[in-house]
Amino acid sequence: MQEPTLIPINVLTGFLGSGKTTLLNRWVHQTSMANTLVVINEFGAIGLDHQLITQSDEQAVIEMSSGCLCCTLRGDLSRTLQQALEDLEAQDKALPSRVVIETTGLASPTSLLQLLMTDHWLAHRFKLDSVVCCVDVANGMGTLDAHRESQQQVAVAEKLLITKTDLASEEVVSQLANRLARLNPAAEQWQVINGELSADLLVGAGLARHAPYADTGNEAHKDSQEYQVEKWLKAGSYVVHQAAPLTPRLLTGAPLGSYQPEGTSHSDNIKSFCFSVNELIEPEVLENWLDILMSLMGDNMLRIKAIVHLTDRDTPLALHGVQHIFHPPAPLPKTSVGDRVSRFVFITQNVTPETVAELYSFFHASQEVAQ
Repeated sequence: MQEPTLIPINVLTGFLGSGKTTLLNRWVHQTSMANTLVVINEFGAIGLDHQLITQSDEQAVIEMSSGCLCCTLRGDLSRTLQQALEDLEAQDKALPSRVVIETTGLASPTSLLQLLMTDHWLAHRFKLDSVVCCVDVANGMGTLDAHRESQQQVAVAEKLLITKTDLASEEVVSQLANRLARLNPAAEQWQVINGELSADLLVGAGLARHAPYADTGNEAHKDSQEYQVEKWLKAGSYVVHQAAPLTPRLLTGAPLGSYQPEGTSHSDNIKSFCFSVNELIEPEVLENWLDILMSLMGDNMLRIKAIVHLTDRDTPLALHGVQHIFHPPAPLPKTSVGDRVSRFVFITQNVTPETVAELYSFFHASQEVAQ
């Protein structure tokens, strides 16, 4: 029995005043957004040239002249999307080909990413494609200094949109771009001039994508998947660390997770790095290692992506975690990767790569002793 096609979700985040609404206002009128459901904070911020598809006490779905669909977030995201899909079905409208969700500017998107993993209804109908973050060049540096949530928004994104670049000098734009690259070395950066940017840049950062999203009329083609492991993981963008020798701190049972940031200058608290393991990993080692990381430091594990090769499998697994929560492992075909090296990309706050490497060495050594 063929698995149902999951609808890709693109998350648009960014601090207050970063230009999210301006971009959405342009995007919802672009023809490339046809059959895209956009979940916005309020209709009043969007210039609506629309027809109301349906309205109830709980939900209204609006269709723009471009074919883009809009609804407002009313409390619970799961209920909002359920109601929107029910409204479309009641009008014999097709399900959306993708969903764009605008987050509140005051919060880290990690809670939303967790919800997409843990909510049963959402997890069986949607998949995360990308997190896109807006940072305005006028206030970006100060916002990053003052608000941890802003740093987290940048750190977990696949794509960074530097907005209002027409209002700043090249030097100021370059300074912000360099800082963003230190916070998130793997993210694509795009400069937004006068609010103009194609909505097509939202899509295509997920691990698996249906090729193409649009319905071609060929059912076999419609359900085929292309795996883009390198584009999703981007392990080569990070400094690579490997298993470290055991230290007296670990051997004597000293407290774990007690590392402090190495400095107090801006962006030091966010650490993004790749941890690689050349040998096949014992499943028990992987489970124990990730369990202890999540138990002791889960709040500071903003996002984890990994391609893992285990001793009891011939094919790799893809892992995706946010703080304490991991999505169920996704089996990948052999042909999706070029070697059998396991690579873990960690985006953390106040967790050093040395901690991660030493803990892996501890459980790896313990497994060898047990055998």
